[in-house]
Amino acid sequence: MEIIGNPIPHIAVLMATYNGDKYLGEQLDSILTQRNVQVSIFIRDDNSTDHTRTVIDNYQQSNKNIFLLDTKSEQLNVTKNFFSILRDVDLSGIDYVAYSDQDDIWLDHKLEAAVDAIKNNQVSCYASNLQPGDANGKPIGSASLISKLFRYLLNYKSNRQTPWDHYFEAASAGCSLVLGKDAAFYMQNRLHQIYNHIPENASHDWSTYALTRIGGFTWFVDNNAYIIYRQHSGNAYGTNSGWKGVVKLLDLFRSGWYRRHIVMIDELYNDTDKHPSFMKLIGSYHASSFVSRVRVAFAISNFRRKPAHRILLFILVILGYFR
Repeated sequence: MEIIGNPIPHIAVLMATYNGDKYLGEQLDSILTQRNVQVSIFIRDDNSTDHTRTVIDNYQQSNKNIFLLDTKSEQLNVTKNFFSILRDVDLSGIDYVAYSDQDDIWLDHKLEAAVDAIKNNQVSCYASNLQPGDANGKPIGSASLISKLFRYLLNYKSNRQTPWDHYFEAASAGCSLVLGKDAAFYMQNRLHQIYNHIPENASHDWSTYALTRIGGFTWFVDNNAYIIYRQHSGNAYGTNSGWKGVVKLLDLFRSGWYRRHIVMIDELYNDTDKHPSFMKLIGSYHASSFVSRVRVAFAISNFRRKPAHRILLFILVILGYFR
């Protein structure tokens, strides 16, 4: 079957599952009914203790395009699970690769919109915004004016990219990312080299953006949303909307997670001869030194894509939250 004069794109959807039986069926349905694309769904289950495997087995019986990869004996956690799938899957015959969470709902033109954006903007990779949803999958908005403001400042997706923005942020949530064939092959080859050295608590969306940007691949970041991003008590990450998003951001800074990721990007992901000058300042940074904080704040804050985020990063570093 072909769209007139244009073959239907074949998209590998990579799904990492863990104790997701409650919502998994609805998510699989939304992927299987995507318009004007051919999908193959590759799943690796991370030793679920609920009925996740039963749900997958039932869907496999009626859908020949769902493939369950072998389960590893050790617990992989989210990022290592996603990256193990991308590392192990045969990408021959695949045009694009997309990540999928186990509990969201995709609008039926989610993948079609991504492919169109990649082609129309002549880029290699795509990311989009998200529509938060409640535990029942119904879209939710921010009730108060303050919550709406926080959501806009944190979630508005800007396509503006700076030379080193991939050192400081992802393109968007992993479930919105779609990689073209060349970028996916590049990611796969790099993962074969570095997979064992990636920390378990690394961010797969940020890592994917960083690795592909370092590899010279271009992105389009879409402010439109094609995913109902279900919020519930079992979320691995959750949305950044509202005051809770600000609190979560502060926690990442205070724990040192954010700074460690910046260092990891340069030490593990950067296989080029180009190393940004700010890495020396970050390497010698001391949160207890006001002079050190000022130097780093001025050195790195301009690389975030959005003006509001640049101001916020500057303030957090000055106040000593950057650990």
